[in-house]
Amino acid sequence: MHGPRVAIALARFFPDGLVSAIRDGPGEAVVTALEQTSETPELVWTPAMAASLGAQIATMASDLYREQMKGRVVDWDLPEHASGQEMKDEPQVGGVYVRLFLKDPKFPLRNPKRFLEGLLDQYVSAVAATHYTKEMQPADPELPLLLSAALVSLLRVHPALADHVGYLGYVPKLVAAMAYEGRRETMASEDVKAANHCQPGEFWEPEYGESNLGSQTSQERVRLSCLRVLHQLAASTTCAEAMATASTGTPQVVPLLMKAIGWQGGSVMALETLKRVVVAGNRARDALVAQGLKIGLVDVLLGLLDWRAGGRHGLCMQMKWNESEASVGRVLAVEVLHAFATEGAHCAKVRNILNASDVWSAYKDQKHDLFLPSNAQSAAAGVAGLIESSSARLTYALTAPTPQPALGRLPTSRTTQADARDEASTE
Repeated sequence: MHGPRVAIALARFFPDGLVSAIRDGPGEAVVTALEQTSETPELVWTPAMAASLGAQIATMASDLYREQMKGRVVDWDLPEHASGQEMKDEPQVGGVYVRLFLKDPKFPLRNPKRFLEGLLDQYVSAVAATHYTKEMQPADPELPLLLSAALVSLLRVHPALADHVGYLGYVPKLVAAMAYEGRRETMASEDVKAANHCQPGEFWEPEYGESNLGSQTSQERVRLSCLRVLHQLAASTTCAEAMATASTGTPQVVPLLMKAIGWQGGSVMALETLKRVVVAGNRARDALVAQGLKIGLVDVLLGLLDWRAGGRHGLCMQMKWNESEASVGRVLAVEVLHAFATEGAHCAKVRNILNASDVWSAYKDQKHDLFLPSNAQSAAAGVAGLIESSSARLTYALTAPTPQPALGRLPTSRTTQADARDEASTE
């Protein structure tokens, strides 16, 4: 036996990480690894596991010897799997323990591309498994959440891998999975009026605020996991273009993201995903802008920006954002509108809608990035990732001014750049 056959035989006894170490050598390093205790994303090995495996091999050898001593020809083969060699309850993908990887996502993996492909395949399958009826064996509702968290962490540490996802053709599958999970509330876009006639309140409204995250259902958590993956992939131009080129019969991404703005825990993520997919570098951005115009996205975003009492259709009040979410949400809405109005096939129509809006005139010339977390522009996780992962209060480039009671007061992001400097100097 040699080469791959040896590796397959060894994999029946040893964890993948040890098999790789045996294959790569040298022998002294292998002997050292067998005697050490290891707990990494690629290898879990303890003296107890080594002793257990040694006892099993000794038992197999003793049993085989007794059969041979009886003078019979023994048809013996290696067992399919030696018991106790791995943590059976730990999900393992591409030779990587998923939970251990999440504890240390910067661990230098031997083959991150293999891990990525395995995560994508198992994630799509795990999401599909949650659709099975009660008569079938119930799927683990937490598995898609675990796999999506690993996907997002891997892509943040290795951003170049996002292009590989686009080349593999997984983006349409992920968009379709997100659409399926949100199908009960999916907009009937074919019934929506033309953007210059439609009224946002007729077809879109927030489902709930961002404050009751503990009340999410399993379906809502799974669809949010789809949104997290798409949010991270949208930073890749290749994936952003793949989202724009939906084939006939497949869901369009902009209507899904507009719906996700009203999802519990999804508003900031959806807004930033919209911002990422319509960047100037996306050669298919005109198709995305056309989708937005068709469903009245520009009117919805203006409604979110309307600070006045009651607001435009009351959307701003319905969102029930906290202070951080309100500031960041408005900034992202403004940036999406600016991106939509950037030179392109539909820019004139977008600009006409914006120029006719009193709300837009209050925002368009202001400096808004002061109201984002201070490292938002450089963080791979984006604004949404910073907000989601932070358990403490975020540090902003400029702290919000102290609220003062005043009717019709503009939102925090309305502050001018000069006022912002004055605020900063007094603190």
